[in-house]
Amino acid sequence: MKLKLRPSDLKTLEAHALEAFPHECCGLLLGHFRGDEIEAVEVVKAENVKRSPVTFEAAPEFVYHQYRRAEERGLELVGIYHSHPNIAAFVSSHDFKIMELWPGVAWLILSVAKDRVLERKAYALKNGKIEELKLLSS
Repeated sequence: MKLKLRPSDLKTLEAHALEAFPHECCGLLLGHFRGDEIEAVEVVKAENVKRSPVTFEAAPEFVYHQYRRAEERGLELVGIYHSHPNIAAFVSSHDFKIMELWPGVAWLILSVAKDRVLERKAYALKNGKIEELKLLSS
């Protein structure tokens, strides 16, 4: 499977992660599921209400509002993104628990240091297993 993002949206995500450092950032990806490709057409930055370097949470009202707004525009919630300050872009046990609530949705994780993005990885939970997605930016 693949996660497709526009280069400008990838830059938005990276800027959000660097701006939030040393805390985790978070947000939503809206778009379309197209066979084995998840296409994100809009990035929606959220506030990490936890303000934590090791966990994140968006306000439930915010997520609901964005979900409804996406539906009204013919889009779907196709992904959730967040950053990992000073650690690798892997699925943590906390991430996995949230992934279980959103199976099939892309999970984009950005590993960041103070002044740069170290790595970007995307995952999805399918049939109870974590699958790494190929990240496309074009």
